[in-house]
Amino acid sequence: MIKGSLLTWLQRDCTVEQPALPPFLRNKLAQAIVAIVKREYPRVWPNFFIELVAAAGTGPGLADMFVRIMVAVDEDVISLDIPRSAGETKLSMHLKDSMREQGITEVAGAWYNLTQLYKSSRPELAAFVLGSCARYVHWIDIGLVANDKFIPLLSQLMDWQHSSLRAAATDVLIEVVSKRMEPTAKINLVQQLNVVDAMERLSSNLVAAAGANKAAAAAGPCMKANASAAGTAAAANAQALHDDEELLGKYAKLLATLAGEVMDALKRVENVIISFTVAGLGVDDEAGRDAGAAAQTANRLLDSLTRAVLTAFCSGLDTISMPLVPFISAYVARLRALVKRGQQLPAAAQMHLQAVLQGVAAATRYPDNGANEADDGSEGPGLGSSSTTASSSTIGVTANGSGRLSDADLVAAREEQYEVEERRKELLVLLKNAAKLAFREALNFVAGKLQAVLAADGSSGNGLSNGSATAAGAVAGALKANGIAGSVPFQDSELAVTLVYELGEGAPEEALKPSSGTLVQLVLLLLAQAESLPAGRHRLVALAMLETCVRYCRVLQQEQSAIPAVVSLFLGPKGLGHPAADVATRACYLLSRLVKTLRANLKPYMNEVLQQLQPYLVIVATQPPPAGTAAVGTGREVASKALAPITALVDDRLYVFEAVGLLLGQEELPAEQQHAALSSLLQPLMQQIKANLQPAAAEAAGGLGNGSWAILQAIEAIARLSKGFKWELCTRSRPQLGALFLQCLEVSLAVPQALPSNKQLRARFIAFLHRLVESLMSSVLPYLPAALEALMAREADVTDMKDVLDLLVQLVTRFKEAVGKLVEVVLPIAVSRVHGLLGADWDWTGKAVSPAAMSAASQQQQQQQQQVAATLEDAREKGELQRRYYSLLHC
Repeated sequence: MIKGSLLTWLQRDCTVEQPALPPFLRNKLAQAIVAIVKREYPRVWPNFFIELVAAAGTGPGLADMFVRIMVAVDEDVISLDIPRSAGETKLSMHLKDSMREQGITEVAGAWYNLTQLYKSSRPELAAFVLGSCARYVHWIDIGLVANDKFIPLLSQLMDWQHSSLRAAATDVLIEVVSKRMEPTAKINLVQQLNVVDAMERLSSNLVAAAGANKAAAAAGPCMKANASAAGTAAAANAQALHDDEELLGKYAKLLATLAGEVMDALKRVENVIISFTVAGLGVDDEAGRDAGAAAQTANRLLDSLTRAVLTAFCSGLDTISMPLVPFISAYVARLRALVKRGQQLPAAAQMHLQAVLQGVAAATRYPDNGANEADDGSEGPGLGSSSTTASSSTIGVTANGSGRLSDADLVAAREEQYEVEERRKELLVLLKNAAKLAFREALNFVAGKLQAVLAADGSSGNGLSNGSATAAGAVAGALKANGIAGSVPFQDSELAVTLVYELGEGAPEEALKPSSGTLVQLVLLLLAQAESLPAGRHRLVALAMLETCVRYCRVLQQEQSAIPAVVSLFLGPKGLGHPAADVATRACYLLSRLVKTLRANLKPYMNEVLQQLQPYLVIVATQPPPAGTAAVGTGREVASKALAPITALVDDRLYVFEAVGLLLGQEELPAEQQHAALSSLLQPLMQQIKANLQPAAAEAAGGLGNGSWAILQAIEAIARLSKGFKWELCTRSRPQLGALFLQCLEVSLAVPQALPSNKQLRARFIAFLHRLVESLMSSVLPYLPAALEALMAREADVTDMKDVLDLLVQLVTRFKEAVGKLVEVVLPIAVSRVHGLLGADWDWTGKAVSPAAMSAASQQQQQQQQQVAATLEDAREKGELQRRYYSLLHC
């Protein structure tokens, strides 16, 4: 009865177009019919699919229902992409086996006939038909779709005027090509499809579409070489393709899938032959001839498809480029494997690698007219949040003006930067792999990019080969002739610098040899032009330049004549003085890394560096970090890292103090000069601590106001400075330096005494003690009783005591018997405080806080109120305190 009613509704209501049955009711009807099919096919209703196909040919309404029912069959029964029970999986396999025996041939014929019938009059319906077909290709007989009727139809529809039909035809072809089969069969299938020529035309169409978006302008000669191949059809389709990004992505996916499947099949054929040879097994003549013929055919197909892929890859349009990256990466890996096995590379390999470099450069470039065009960082607050600047003519810190970008614009710029950095990860790996195959070509390519940027701005091209300099001069002349000299966009400068940076990873030793290394020459050229680099003050260009300087510290060690330019870059308006907060903050960190490597090489410039750093040190020590939008540094180490807010315990700007400590902590410096310089740095910081004790005490309990922040910053600045001084220098060679740090410790002792309830100050002071123990060793012992007594005051809670016990463990482990008297004084206090915090009813066996007990308590917590959760967390904290307490007793 139900079955009859459903079929009546199907024949009565789904054939009427006015008023048409709403789509959601059609879907429900299809699902209801499939529910009956699950129970009755094939035993009770063996001719279901044949009857369905016959009904589909009677009109568009029933054709639409045919598609919806086939979709419902796939979603509700067949598809294993949806998690199913064992019984449902068995039913899925049974239904597919039954359809293979009877019905699927007629269904495949209906797909073809309906698509042919409605492609012009009802293209949306025809696309719907092909969409259902794509769902079934992966498990039906491939000959039902890959035949002399269906494939020409699909090829025709890929050039159809209706975009949905083009997309649907592309999806079907992707499924056909992706179908799993033996490698020889796959090669034969691709050859029989006869779509390689169509792929080359498609590639040209993709390039033309990218040109419509002006994204292919910088793609270079690998695109121009194929410009004539685009033809009239490509030009006609360019705008239509450009307007449909989804279709562009599908076309690129088809191209990559086809090339990838051919290469995989070729690899499997080759591996079979290699495996037999290695195992000492013979390959009979017929099998050898078949494998050789298959490999020859696959190589020919792969060469044509690779050329088409790389043409499209050079388009510079993300929608096209990114789907192609997996295949190109696999292709480069194949070339590397051939080299490793000692085999000769294909004749076109060098040309392909050049195209890979061109495509990577086009795909990694920041977009024109993007959000970062306006956000060049020129309106930022620099290192400090104050509107005033110290020596702004030198430092380059600008005030927050009315012309600053809106928060929405800043967010858009950071989001675009994050997206570009994420996209670059895979692309730059591809660049480096290509460079390992052809380093000279990669170096020349990157040098050409850099020379073009420098020449466009009129900068000198000296430093490279005569050929490169001539090329740069030609580029400059062409730009000047067109009236655009000096108008280099930041995208080109940032790209050129980034490529130089990436080329240094894994570069051969010969390229980094002093004087003669080709990469060294390129880096020296870049460093020499750092001050005049076009768009060099743009936030992203400045970041890339600073990162590059640090990467090539080894070059600076060898070529010390370049050090002044690098120091000037870091200390000028493109480094620490940059108005963009993320650039200035990142420069502080990178400066510490630079100094760590070039510590000895910077001694001749010590006085000048310290003098220029002084205003920055004042800003970092006295002004809170800028508040506002999260600032992305670079994808190299700090992608999506936000600036530390005022409430954070870590301020990355403090790395500048670490850099100064590394400079001053060298034993070769004159003792008096070293002592005077260190004293001049520490005295203001100690005064800052003293001056802010009273304001900090007046602030809200547990809060971090201006007074507390100033103390935090001063203590951490002292700790960072101490990192550059070895304990032997401070305690043996020049104890007067250690005396300065001990004076700082004496001043800092007032912090936990005056502000015992301020947890952030307590944590900073404990970290400071840890640091000075490493720097001054046993010299700090006389100051520890007062420090530990203050830290174990009655205000200390469980978390505070855990930190104190960690400190005691470090002291006992490091100094052993030397801290015996200290332990005698402190241990009774610690024991009393631990027992007081744990309470008289604490279970010292540890069963209450064992993993099993905690797991059971967590399950109970999910069913009870928040108070239970707080109690559970308290138990965990006390369990940790007990373990730390036992660790101390064990020491």
